[in-house]
Amino acid sequence: MARDPDSHTVSHERAIGETFSVWYEREHSRMVATLTMATGDLELAVDSVDEAFARALARWERVGEMEAATGWAYRVALNHARRTARRRGVERILLRQTLPPPQFTDTAGELWELVAGLSDRQRQVIVLRHIADMKEIAIARALGISRSTVSSTLRDAHQRLGQMIEETDGNASHASSLEEHRPKDKETTNGEHHTARTADN
Repeated sequence: MARDPDSHTVSHERAIGETFSVWYEREHSRMVATLTMATGDLELAVDSVDEAFARALARWERVGEMEAATGWAYRVALNHARRTARRRGVERILLRQTLPPPQFTDTAGELWELVAGLSDRQRQVIVLRHIADMKEIAIARALGISRSTVSSTLRDAHQRLGQMIEETDGNASHASSLEEHRPKDKETTNGEHHTARTADN
């Protein structure tokens, strides 16, 4: 039977048959950082990621054979965060207008200020691409959208980030922060090139 061309393993994903503890040690902190950037709420992110990993452990016989276990776990964590936010009476899962930004280092804080200005979907795609180091096909699976939607969202997000960088009077530190998180692979989009060019100006 022919192999689905979109079923390849992404660069940072665990190898099939890897132990839960090895996968946990590698991915947990990165997933917390990713979900924190997506939601603006560190406490919510930690709680949701812990829930996702607990579910993964309970189902490790099945999850451990997935090619995209990290994408699966992120989707579980994001859904848990949404449900928790609704229970708290929060109208929007991405809380930039109702909660103060999370406490990051100076560089990460500058990056958060930019990312917080994106739309909900743009922010999720950006942090999965640049913080979680996930490729487009893995992002599509994690968010339940098509790969073409991921590509177009990344392009629009990078264009918007470029505009915001220009609006900060050429403050290059924001662009360099994003550049530090950009994975170097063949999936670089036109939008990524646009952001890089803007940072160089």
